[in-house]
Amino acid sequence: MHYNPISIKKAENVVKKLGEENSLSSVVIEMCDKRWKSMESKQPRNSRRRKLLDNEMQGAADIARDNDVEIILGDEKISNIVGGAKSMMKRTAMDILSPLNGWQEITADFYNFFSNKSGKNVPSLTLLDLIDPALLLGLPITFVRYPAAFFLKNPLFVLGLVGLFNLLSMDVGSHGGASIASIDGGKGQLAAQIAIQLNSAVSVLFLMFNFAVYLILARTILVVLLQERDEVLAESIRNACMNAKDDKTVVAVLGMAHCNGVAKLLAGEEGEMRTTRG
Repeated sequence: MHYNPISIKKAENVVKKLGEENSLSSVVIEMCDKRWKSMESKQPRNSRRRKLLDNEMQGAADIARDNDVEIILGDEKISNIVGGAKSMMKRTAMDILSPLNGWQEITADFYNFFSNKSGKNVPSLTLLDLIDPALLLGLPITFVRYPAAFFLKNPLFVLGLVGLFNLLSMDVGSHGGASIASIDGGKGQLAAQIAIQLNSAVSVLFLMFNFAVYLILARTILVVLLQERDEVLAESIRNACMNAKDDKTVVAVLGMAHCNGVAKLLAGEEGEMRTTRG
């Protein structure tokens, strides 16, 4: 958890220990150049904003700098992520309208994502890791920092999302009920029946629209924001390990949503990490 105080301290301690032992080759961070420069400029070390939005990525990077250890920005470029998200949203909308082939494509993407999140003999996070007592103690701060970070970075985007979810949670039936009562009282039983049928049709259409929006968002998040970035992060970590000298260690600072996918991509057929040279 990027903003959990316990995760931050653990990342800092691991980097510090290996750095002081001179056994640390590099630190791979879940960031791209543009996002990293923006974060570093807006919340530098010891700044008020940094104290509010302290995170494991900057914490690990600070300790790495103190020990003259290379920092590698291993994530996909934000421009590629945004472009991929737009393309996936458009593609999913078209697939929804194509039951014969489109629905199979959507199902395949969901299946591939969840099947790629675990593997035999591959280290992975489990539910027990998520309910670790220490992490749970830091959750209140985490729940404050995450929305605060999103809002400070992209206030208009966050407000747009809030508006979208408010729209999706509207109770269409309650609005229709008032109209039905009014028509029933003024124009007779026939008009009331027509109004009821129209209201039912609108409710069904609204539910279908809700489902489509959530499906579009879910597929975009799983494929573009997680799975495709897993591949980029895994490649960055593998390259860092291949370039490490004197059998030094590479530390990767990743969010928990990426850990299992990246671990499986780094693992060979026998479950051993494919990061050794030769």
